[in-house]
Amino acid sequence: MQAGDTLGIVAPSAPLDETRFQAGLSFLHSLGLRTRCGRSVQERWGYLAGTDDVRAQDINEFFADPAIDGILCMRGGYGAARLLPLLDFDDIARHPKLFIGFSDITALHTALRQRSHLATIHGAMLTGLGGKATRYTYEQFAEGLANPAMAGPVRMPRGHHLETLVEGEVQGILAGGNMMLISSLIGTPYELDGQGQILFLEEIGEEAYSIDRMLCQFEQSGLIDRIAGLAFGEFTRCHPVKPAEGEWTVREVIGQYVRRWGKPAIWGLPYGHDRHNGWLPLGMPAHLIAGKEAASLVLG
Repeated sequence: MQAGDTLGIVAPSAPLDETRFQAGLSFLHSLGLRTRCGRSVQERWGYLAGTDDVRAQDINEFFADPAIDGILCMRGGYGAARLLPLLDFDDIARHPKLFIGFSDITALHTALRQRSHLATIHGAMLTGLGGKATRYTYEQFAEGLANPAMAGPVRMPRGHHLETLVEGEVQGILAGGNMMLISSLIGTPYELDGQGQILFLEEIGEEAYSIDRMLCQFEQSGLIDRIAGLAFGEFTRCHPVKPAEGEWTVREVIGQYVRRWGKPAIWGLPYGHDRHNGWLPLGMPAHLIAGKEAASLVLG
């Protein structure tokens, strides 16, 4: 995308946060972009941004509209999975364009990949861009709009580095996002296939036992047998509310599983609910290198 292009704003999940919404629009306009908001952006239905029909209609219409050059989700929360039976995946496939979001939007990323064969962007959303995003996040978003594939090694924020959990080297298509959403889609027509893919995972506000449960489901459903490797992002506020002596950390639980699986795995990608939230193309090739001395993820 470039200056003068139009970014459509949709609200597939939670309703409007007015202050951060306006600040997010100001950032987009500072990049020279035009914006058009879907009907869902101004609506509220319980804890959702409008009814399922309204929220799904915005997505269907913006994909079909040639005047819309890309689609940015307003925020996460809950409710995106409710829209999946209402989306016109065939028509969406005929009109591919940038689709950006994360967290609850993982349900849409996964379904759009499985049913419309689209590459999508795991990245900052409108209210995040209107909040306390870091310079790294803003720079990644602006660079990603101009160069969506972001080919090359993942650029890390200053002071951050990747770690190897299980050594190895694999190539595959990047897939994944929020653990809870990927878990909730297993057994549905929209579940992540995973065949030969590099599975990216991030989470917020889940204790170790909950992460354990989801990893167990990934394993017992056969998903782990199909993937090529794992890339872990931010696990924000994933610690016990009331820590008990001897209790495992999330990192320890993940370590137990990935060592048993034996698939190449890295830790520390700057994507998710933490201070830094970069631009990650899902549905695109990547090369994961988990070495003894260093780790990297090369996009493209």
